[in-house]
Amino acid sequence: MTDSLLHDLRLAVRALRRSPGFTAAAALTLALGIGATTAVFGIVDAVLLRPLPYPAPDRLVRLYQGDRHSGTTREGFSTPDFLDLRERSRTIEGAAAFRTRPMALGGEEAERVSATHTSHELFPLLGASPLLGRAYDAAEDSPGGEPVVVLGERLWRRRFGADPAILGRTVLLDDRAHVVVGVLPADFAFPSAETDLWVPLRAAPTSAPRGVHDLGVVARLAPGATLDGARREIATIAAELEAEHPADNEGRDFLAVPLRDALVGDVRPRLLLLLGATTLVLLVACANVAHLLLARATTRSREVAVRTALGATRGRLARQFTVEALVLALLGGTLGVGLAGWALDLLVGLVPGGVPRIEAAAIDGRVLAVVATTLTAVGLVFGLAPAVARREVGLHATLREAGAPGLSASRRRVRARGALVVAEIALAVTLVGGASLLIRSFARLLDVDPGFRAENVVKLDFQLPASRYPQSFSDFPEFPEIRAFHGELLRRVATIPGVSAAAIAVNHPVDPGWTTSFRLEGQTEAEAATQPETSIRIVSPDYFRTVGVPLLRGRLLEPRDDGAAPRVVVVNAAFARRHLSGVDPIGRRIELFGRDHEIVGVVGDERFDGLGAEPPPAVYPPLAQMPLAAGSLLVLAAGRPEAVVPQVRAIFRELDPQLAVFGVEALEETLAGSIAAPRFTALLLGLFAALALALAVVGVHGVLGYTVAQRSREIGIRLALGASRARVTRDVVAEGLRLAALGLALGLAGTLALGHALRGMLFGIGAADPATLLGVAALLGAVATAASWLPARRAAKVDPMTALRGD
Repeated sequence: MTDSLLHDLRLAVRALRRSPGFTAAAALTLALGIGATTAVFGIVDAVLLRPLPYPAPDRLVRLYQGDRHSGTTREGFSTPDFLDLRERSRTIEGAAAFRTRPMALGGEEAERVSATHTSHELFPLLGASPLLGRAYDAAEDSPGGEPVVVLGERLWRRRFGADPAILGRTVLLDDRAHVVVGVLPADFAFPSAETDLWVPLRAAPTSAPRGVHDLGVVARLAPGATLDGARREIATIAAELEAEHPADNEGRDFLAVPLRDALVGDVRPRLLLLLGATTLVLLVACANVAHLLLARATTRSREVAVRTALGATRGRLARQFTVEALVLALLGGTLGVGLAGWALDLLVGLVPGGVPRIEAAAIDGRVLAVVATTLTAVGLVFGLAPAVARREVGLHATLREAGAPGLSASRRRVRARGALVVAEIALAVTLVGGASLLIRSFARLLDVDPGFRAENVVKLDFQLPASRYPQSFSDFPEFPEIRAFHGELLRRVATIPGVSAAAIAVNHPVDPGWTTSFRLEGQTEAEAATQPETSIRIVSPDYFRTVGVPLLRGRLLEPRDDGAAPRVVVVNAAFARRHLSGVDPIGRRIELFGRDHEIVGVVGDERFDGLGAEPPPAVYPPLAQMPLAAGSLLVLAAGRPEAVVPQVRAIFRELDPQLAVFGVEALEETLAGSIAAPRFTALLLGLFAALALALAVVGVHGVLGYTVAQRSREIGIRLALGASRARVTRDVVAEGLRLAALGLALGLAGTLALGHALRGMLFGIGAADPATLLGVAALLGAVATAASWLPARRAAKVDPMTALRGD
């Protein structure tokens, strides 16, 4: 048996070498489909399919709070709510809270690092095994505990040269000495791969108000507990806390989501869409190769007939065809995997930030096993198809056909090739239609007015450490050190030549920020408790001029609105429409954080929740009356905004040499980054659609060229009997358009189905957008006509005498 297979293998290699054009065309076509699919599957496998790198990952859940009044379902926990839930739950075996914010790592030059403040339970909960030392314990995680830090491996190697003596050394974080107690490996990427270090959270009932929801919570279900059971229990606990603390927990729900789903989030549908698109490209490529194989089977009809006459059985022929197809699939697959390695690196570089575990994407054994299975299936189908096709024609008919190919082309083979072309076109149209929907949606997104001006504005983020800028909740808002820093920073930046305006915002215009409860003048506490929270945007007075937010009524914030002045706020138009419809907002009073404020102005709406979302209601208190340590400096330059960055950095160093400045980029880049996900999806789906369409065009051209070659004698007779060459051209083009029309009809149906599935990704257009459908139909008509033209011209040039002599 082995010798027989080796013999078949040698025959297959010899046969493919005798047809280098066919072999190259088929292998390259397969390589394109395999390469695209393998690259995308490598990402899908890393992000969606591989188990989470934690013990018993199926029992891990992410916990959220929701607000029934605003409809939100993915808010953070407050510290008191987390502690109460952890104490009361019986279906949860362990829970850990965390909060991520940047810290300044001191040294010769301060560096901003991504720090996660987490309770000590996180490390045993997720099975963290330090490379060096240990994780911090409960005593160090208690209020007043020794300041310690666990470093990430990447930071340890980059900043400390992988020094094994790092344990016990002190490092400055936000100007406070922390003792290094451990180093975690790079593959412990929680809550994200960007995390540089971990420090104790030190959560206590009094460490933050119950109304501040800024904690992430991850938990492990107890043995025997189910997700549904945990959801019922935490819902009961949420109801108990709502009754016990109505002022803070009115309308608050607790929710549990599998940790995998929480990490993947909105990434899943986009990745599955791209995987589906590349699969369609692979199917189109396979249909093209099937064309080539059927055409080649026709040219080998005489060979097969002779071998049959000499005693070769159908099984023997089928095995030979199958071995040839498997060798061809192996060749195309090898080229495709090589192409996939290059494409994967390109895709990983294009993927927007925030995709979990993207750094683990690779063409590894798991991916190669799937590729090998796919190639085997493709090879078997390709190998059996010609053998089955030969069963349709008898030996004598085959010999006659081989002797006079121009007289009787097999109608069955012509129909089979036509069906393959129709399928190719349908798949390509589906892809082109879906890509067109996403591209038009993205174009609509680009046309949206964000409500602010990003041109010529640069942002620089900073975080003032509590060690030098005291910021205790009990003293809020009396933070004189923070106020002084803000004032001096703005004063100095305003003196830089080329600076037109500068402002500080706790959240820059592309940052959604946070929300808070409020009470309007005349509302009861019960009425205020049932209304959705509002966004709060703490800014310095020149913010609106710096980013071009227009004043609609009243006045803007002014320098006189300082800590000693009466408390005032500006609201946006969305707030006025929703909460003050029919009344004059100016002069109305609003309670925020337990203090009354007067509304002195109404400004335009900013889309800080994203260009695809409606502007939410927002309140703008002056920074001097609510000074917070974190913020973004926004600088409007007369020319290129990057030109003023060195001088602004110098001012930061003069004011505080140990302060780390980060997130430095033009606001236009920040805005562009906010729509990176839809841009990435539209771009890749468009590329895959173009590839599928190109392959479909090749298929139309190929099947018509084959038909013309088979019907050359018939065409010659028609020309000899007086048919015009223009008529022959029209007939061939009409045949191509007939196939295209059938494929278009099926493809438009596929586009409608795909558009329905894409509804959550579309903005400003419907799933059955008429302009998209008409555009796709026009595009296909144009390319189908072009693909049909060359075979039609060849048909019109047939010499009647040559064709008749060929008989």
